[in-house]
Amino acid sequence: MNWGMRIVIGMAIAMSSIVAVGIYMVNQDTDTLEETDYYEKGLDYERVYKKKENLVRYQRKVTLNVVRDSLVLSFAEENNKGMVDFIRSSNRSLDQRIHFITSKSVYRLPIKNLKKGVWHIKLDWESQQRSYLQEEQLYLN
Repeated sequence: MNWGMRIVIGMAIAMSSIVAVGIYMVNQDTDTLEETDYYEKGLDYERVYKKKENLVRYQRKVTLNVVRDSLVLSFAEENNKGMVDFIRSSNRSLDQRIHFITSKSVYRLPIKNLKKGVWHIKLDWESQQRSYLQEEQLYLN
């Protein structure tokens, strides 16, 4: 067999494998960009956007400070009600949600049960008939 024939056979194998992979991908039912509940998520996005907009418009950003084994939340106003989500990207089973009601502008959350590392904090609360949402990264060591 000469070199020309080997090149033609190699190109034919390469082209047929590309076509086979293309056919396989087209026949797959799953599409990772498609969501079944896109309408509900769209409605929820409006709510989330409004809460984040309120945070900026009314300047209600909460200060987060770690003091020993507590997370101190310092609000701009008194009488707050809401929840804090502790989200661990690396392990979903460690995620926690803590509900709170405060009469003062400072609230302490115990965090001694949280593992060390990076946490995504979602703070969703109401104060004075307005809803707010703040997201922060927190590193516990």
